[in-house]
Amino acid sequence: MNVFTVLRRARLVLGWCVSAVLLSACLSSAGPEAPTITEQPKDRITFIGQTAKFDFGGSGKPPFTFQWFRNGTAISGATASTYTTPALTAADDGAKFSVTITNAAGTVTSSQATLTVKPGPSITTQPVSTSVTAGTAASFTVVGAGEQLAYQWFRDEVAISGATTATYSLTSPTAADDGAVFVVYVVNPGGFVASNPVTLTVSAAPAIVVQPVSQTVVAGDSLTLAVSATGGNLKYQWKRNGADIEGATSNVYRLAAAAAGDDNASFTVAVSNGLGAVTSSAAVVRVVAGAVSALPVAAAQVAVSKPGSASGSFTLVRRSNGTLASWGYNTDGQRGDGTVTLPSDTIGTVTLPAGRTARQIAVGGSHALVLLDNGDVYAWGLNDAGQLGQGDVATRAVPVKVTLPAAAIAIAAGRVHSVAVLTGGAVYTWGANTFGQLGDGGREAKASPVAVVGLDGVVGVAAGKDHTLALRSDGTVRAWGANASGQLGDGTFKPSRVPVIAALSGIARIRAGGDQSFAISTRRALYAWGENGDGQLGLGSALDAGVPAGVLRDVVDAATADRTSIALGGDGLARSAGANESGSLGDGGSTARNTFGAVAVLSTGISIDTGGRSFSAAIAADGATYTWGDNTSKQLGNTTLSAVGTSTPTAVPSFDAIP
Repeated sequence: MNVFTVLRRARLVLGWCVSAVLLSACLSSAGPEAPTITEQPKDRITFIGQTAKFDFGGSGKPPFTFQWFRNGTAISGATASTYTTPALTAADDGAKFSVTITNAAGTVTSSQATLTVKPGPSITTQPVSTSVTAGTAASFTVVGAGEQLAYQWFRDEVAISGATTATYSLTSPTAADDGAVFVVYVVNPGGFVASNPVTLTVSAAPAIVVQPVSQTVVAGDSLTLAVSATGGNLKYQWKRNGADIEGATSNVYRLAAAAAGDDNASFTVAVSNGLGAVTSSAAVVRVVAGAVSALPVAAAQVAVSKPGSASGSFTLVRRSNGTLASWGYNTDGQRGDGTVTLPSDTIGTVTLPAGRTARQIAVGGSHALVLLDNGDVYAWGLNDAGQLGQGDVATRAVPVKVTLPAAAIAIAAGRVHSVAVLTGGAVYTWGANTFGQLGDGGREAKASPVAVVGLDGVVGVAAGKDHTLALRSDGTVRAWGANASGQLGDGTFKPSRVPVIAALSGIARIRAGGDQSFAISTRRALYAWGENGDGQLGLGSALDAGVPAGVLRDVVDAATADRTSIALGGDGLARSAGANESGSLGDGGSTARNTFGAVAVLSTGISIDTGGRSFSAAIAADGATYTWGDNTSKQLGNTTLSAVGTSTPTAVPSFDAIP
């Protein structure tokens, strides 16, 4: 038996002895043996978007040269013993492939192998929206075309466990299912196609799920009120002090500019359908005076990680001289100094490109970004979803450049995604995309930057856990991604994979974290919306807000994380609200509160942030950096503090953010 046949059957080579290790064995074959094909290339069947590999079996005396052909024409560069096609298209169906093998004793050409390329899936019959009464079964069906089909149904953009057939049924829908939007993805090896979205309407007596929120706004700022209700086929009528407001017949009511005459006005909304009617509780609006005033730009900046747990936390500071300091968790290289080590409260320096300084920093769950003075963006840390923008998922312990189409002017980091605004106002995103937080209309993670759909004129961005905000130059806000708590601010509680308009105008600064969103108006009023289960919006309740609600005035900056929020006043005083786990409110105690109260010690703050579930940080005007809350990962940067941390802001020893 020829040596090549033995090797092929042993799967050591594909048809030919071409490796350096086995070359001597091939040369030992007796006589000048011309190449012979013992096994012809085989026909291949595959799908659009995949590749196909052709090989063969043969014998002969090396050395050999190879040339593969497609439909009789030589394929440029196809000179190996096997040939793998590029990603296939419909135009490749029926193509024929052969190979010519040459050695010193002769040439032989194989027979042609035919490539069959099957199409991706298509939908021939779309699912249809349906209306049922509560307790009556409902179902949706799709008819797909193509081979090897699989299905996955989604409800409000979240995959439904086990819903993997062409029909999805709800055996006994309730009022809570009213308004749910369903989409099914039909999949085969050639790709996928999404159905049209369909809506389930469940008829029941109207019930209000989220009441309109009492709030305080500054005269001249917009006022937005919203209600969320179930019942199916609902009608709305807003009332001011008991009188109908003409034209106010949707679940959201917006007054473009609140005036002094609106102070103490009481707003309700009547919700009705054919099965009944219900009136909301009253939202009382206070209107206070305030003038347009530019927001200060801090000389230094502190940013802390938001991993969603006490462990894994780290802190990053941009000093006024443009250098970066870091401390805390470092298992994934979060400190950016080239090391991967255990957590440390020893202050280190992030490695920046020679001659460059930092203009802005952003910290996600386990990764960080820096915007440099020349508009470059660099990233480091964990990269499991491509959040570093390098086209791969390899962790980096030193900042690496993100390739963008133009220089950047602003950055933000979500828990596992990243955002950059470019000169000209376009927005690019990368990383996880489970809830549409990349804003590109898809659901796949992206390891390289992609453009947000239909968005321009942006001057600032912010990112929460799984959602993103963008501030346009006209003072309006766009939002996309997760929205189960109303964090997009459009009153829907439905996620969106493309930008939607948040009910705001006249905004100068945006912030986000956890499932919350904040905005500060040109009149220095703070507006908050989203998750509020711990009272972190500071509205005096624990009810979520689906549209922005006025909270405080004379605010110049704010920060929010999973359970805690901080607002920084124009007077330099910091105030906090929400859970007080591990003393993260910084008031010296551990009692939660649903309204904003003073943070102890800090009286001249210029930069603030709050992270994870349970720690916070601030920089004072003199450059002192204060930290408080949990210290499990040594994120407080203070060797005198135990893992328990402290509930009182404590200065990081021997550290100056304004050298």
